[in-house]
Amino acid sequence: MSMAESEAQETADRDAAHDFLKAIGLTPTPDAIGQLAGPFALALSVMCERGYDPEGATWRTKGWKGLVHDILNKAGRIKFHSWRHNDFDGDSAIDIINFAGFYWRQRNEGSKWGELGEPS
Repeated sequence: MSMAESEAQETADRDAAHDFLKAIGLTPTPDAIGQLAGPFALALSVMCERGYDPEGATWRTKGWKGLVHDILNKAGRIKFHSWRHNDFDGDSAIDIINFAGFYWRQRNEGSKWGELGEPS
């Protein structure tokens, strides 16, 4: 993709984010548009491009404590790479967004530990 095509796509993504925010009754701000068109869209692309189960089995099978573990694990990776070594770890940040969304949707209901069971 050329620089001009990349800039055009970024503008289109920001316009779509603006329109979406308005459609759900919010007043779009530059930060909200940037979040939605940037990391939130990347997080959703991971969900759309990887395996999908209509019942959420790909994340529900972990249990809600498993999701908390995954969030903490990814935060630990960011701490190691970014805090200690000044290396950007965008993949872990995107994963945290998705794990946090799954956690929010599960709301500490259902299985605590998922298929693996409670650690001993």
